[in-house]
Amino acid sequence: MGRTEETGAAQPPLYPKNEYDPAAARLLLDVARTYLDHADRFIYSGAGRTFLSGYDLFDEEHGGRGNIDCSSLVFLTMAGIPYEKSPYATGTVKGLQELTAPWADPELIRFDLVPERYIPITERIGRPDLAGEGTEGISLAKAKAEGFDWKAVMSKVRGTGLKRRSCQMAEYYWDRGECFSDPESLRPGDLIFYKSTKSWREGYRFFGVFREIAHVGMAWEDPSMMINSVGYQDKNRALAEGLPAVSLDPVCGKREPDLFVRPFWKSE
Repeated sequence: MGRTEETGAAQPPLYPKNEYDPAAARLLLDVARTYLDHADRFIYSGAGRTFLSGYDLFDEEHGGRGNIDCSSLVFLTMAGIPYEKSPYATGTVKGLQELTAPWADPELIRFDLVPERYIPITERIGRPDLAGEGTEGISLAKAKAEGFDWKAVMSKVRGTGLKRRSCQMAEYYWDRGECFSDPESLRPGDLIFYKSTKSWREGYRFFGVFREIAHVGMAWEDPSMMINSVGYQDKNRALAEGLPAVSLDPVCGKREPDLFVRPFWKSE
């Protein structure tokens, strides 16, 4: 399965390449459940502002809740690090590499590459809505006018080895041939990737984000549901509406999935 272009015009195979391993899926979901059980201790960071990108672990302005997003949740789950051993419980990012489970994919889980402090987001991630100061980021029109070479930025991001973003995870599995498109084949523990919202679609395409992927979740025990981290970037609104930062949501809810992934891992 080859990539034809950055927007991912090619279609993934219909069926998953890897056999389903119920025991391996159980391991994943047991880890994921620990974050769901502590959902009240998190707040959706919005735009990737978590420890994986060198931001603060906790949002002191909003009750000291842990900053989390969709890919941070999946990243920690696939590393086999439950909430109790995570930075959100220990207060430190040190030693994470040693905590990963033996079944974790060593090419994906690279905590040794997590920045210890803030690194300019445009160099690290290349997200269109993070290419500037403050919460507004930089508009597509301004990016075009100022001639940002975002494809070069994305190339640099790939070279870091840290598959931090949902789009980077999707690209990694795409290159391994582990993506599939048949929703009936979805099983607990499989990953589910979504394109960006319509309002950001043009920007993601311009900035060279792989398949315009902007969100990832993990299929739950009932695979019509997924565990994921999602919320408003306006944290005050999220808190006012009591929106949990880690939740179970329908796989086919507000958006249809772009592709599914069954990674290769074994329980032994």
